Amino acid sequence: MPGQGVLLPAQRTVDALHLTRIRDRTWPEWPRLAALAAEIAGERRVSDSWRRMVLRLVRAALSMRDADGARLVAEEYFDQLPKNGTGGAVEVLRRAGLLMPRSQPKNRWPTRSCGHCGCWGVTKGLCRGCESWKHEPIRYPVAGCARCTRTLPLSRAAALCRGCLIHVREHGPDTPGHTQLQLALGKRPVTQLKHPAHFLGYDTTATTHRTRARERARRRPAPRPVSEHLVDPQQGALFPAMRDWSRLASFTADELPALTPDAERLLDGFTRFCRAQLRFTDPNPHGHTAALRALRIVLAHLGAAAPVHEADLRDLARLDPNISAQRVIGFLTQLGHLVPAPTVDHDQAAINRLTATFPDPLRTELHHWVTVLKGEGRRRHRLLPTATIRGYLWQAAPIVRMWSEHTTTLTAITQQDIHDVLTRAPGKPARSAHHVLRSLFGALKQQRVVFRDPTRGIHLPANPPLPRSLPSNRLASLLDRAHTPLARLLVALTAIHAVLPSQAAAIPLRDLDLANGRLRLPSRTLYLDSLTTELLCTWLTHRQNTWPACANPHLLVSAQTALDPTGPPIGKTLLRNAIGRTELTARALWQDRILAEARHSADPVRLIRLFAIADSTAMRYVQAAHPEKTGRLHP
Repeated sequence: MPGQGVLLPAQRTVDALHLTRIRDRTWPEWPRLAALAAEIAGERRVSDSWRRMVLRLVRAALSMRDADGARLVAEEYFDQLPKNGTGGAVEVLRRAGLLMPRSQPKNRWPTRSCGHCGCWGVTKGLCRGCESWKHEPIRYPVAGCARCTRTLPLSRAAALCRGCLIHVREHGPDTPGHTQLQLALGKRPVTQLKHPAHFLGYDTTATTHRTRARERARRRPAPRPVSEHLVDPQQGALFPAMRDWSRLASFTADELPALTPDAERLLDGFTRFCRAQLRFTDPNPHGHTAALRALRIVLAHLGAAAPVHEADLRDLARLDPNISAQRVIGFLTQLGHLVPAPTVDHDQAAINRLTATFPDPLRTELHHWVTVLKGEGRRRHRLLPTATIRGYLWQAAPIVRMWSEHTTTLTAITQQDIHDVLTRAPGKPARSAHHVLRSLFGALKQQRVVFRDPTRGIHLPANPPLPRSLPSNRLASLLDRAHTPLARLLVALTAIHAVLPSQAAAIPLRDLDLANGRLRLPSRTLYLDSLTTELLCTWLTHRQNTWPACANPHLLVSAQTALDPTGPPIGKTLLRNAIGRTELTARALWQDRILAEARHSADPVRLIRLFAIADSTAMRYVQAAHPEKTGRLHP
């Protein structure tokens, strides 16, 4: 009845089925409530599913208000509803003036009945006695009760659940075989289970807590011995040998040998080092578990008396993706407790691996090519970087592998074979292949491996495509599609200042002058606008809050490079993914910015000075922006 006072407030439990049953109810104020929910969803920038979820909770609260005969919705109603969306539903009713303030503090742990024995007075799902039965499946197996037929932990002798066992204990063994239980207050029947040892099938093997503790201590495994392979710093090595860590990499912490006191102190020092880097307070900081595992395995096997070899840590990290060695290397380097590994040229190692996949004499011919590119051939040439040589070899490898199906040497390649390769890859791939093949056969002729260059006389038409601007609809809300401070800064540097991500990754932090609004690059100086300055301040704040102990000299860092003692630049994959979330490429944004400036000025010298590009590139952009000045029209 509306206006009828409630003597005792009802404690309801509302689930998804109840919300489904009342989904068609409406009230006179419902259109206004729906409009308020849509308004709040727009303010919070959430999806439409959030609005529907909030309206379901509002409908349930109004139904509970009608059931109590009240005019306003009590805030206590939401304690009985599902928690998802509760804050939004409360805000909708508050703005509509239909919410009554809370009259009693929120009960975090409401009183309820035990889910097994049904006793009243517990604040969680089970009372203490049923909780102990649940966690001892050997003594109390889960099966169907012989009296109430519920699937619960049972007494082995009586085949009864704990609630039926208490009921029979209170009312005698002649209790009829019905399924109801005597209601009781929580914790009172718990003590009665300890008294009878031979009555009504109670567990006659019940023991005290002290007896069970002694039993657990007896079953506890013996302390693990210290490793037999501890390294003595005074013992010299007869010859260097590589260790095989494949067996220890699969061991858990309980299976590893015991740590020596020095190893435990070193491991504790590394944990404190990790907490200081990221302001963590947990003994095992999140994100450093893989590094802790690497250091624990090495110290458990070799000890901490002698310095740790960097090669051992890196070999161990290659065996398991859950083992990381980079931060351990930085920590041990600071302590002077690391034997560094000899520097390895990763590009040269990749070149060796790739050439090793070919049979002789193709392998020898590719080695001749690499030798010439390094400037070590019969004639002196400009030395190419190893990364460039690796890229050349990577482009030539599929073509040479295709030729290896019908020949065993490059001396048998003819001009027709070159034409066939260039015909299969028209456009820009054909130009790249033509350039690489000319370099390959030119080097082989210089080394007198071949007598005639099959690429000689083959020319491709020089008609490079002109750059095109991006549609305005793809540039709209570009920063909104970049979800991280790093991604927004990269978008601003590329779209406003024409700085490619690869160039931004190499910018030192010392070259940023926020006071004067300048950012120095190797080839030019950027004068920062207000938007770029704001994004730079946001990124620097995020960097300081996330990695307060970051010593990387670069402006842009990641989780892998921020705490690396070697201070490497940020990886290309992360930069590519950050820009890729905007559904555009960095190269497209870079071209659009230069083309917009070319349309504005039509001065190639200005483009060269502003963007540090080549004169031929500047002329191409002027030609694309002003085709009427060159006599060439393009769509």
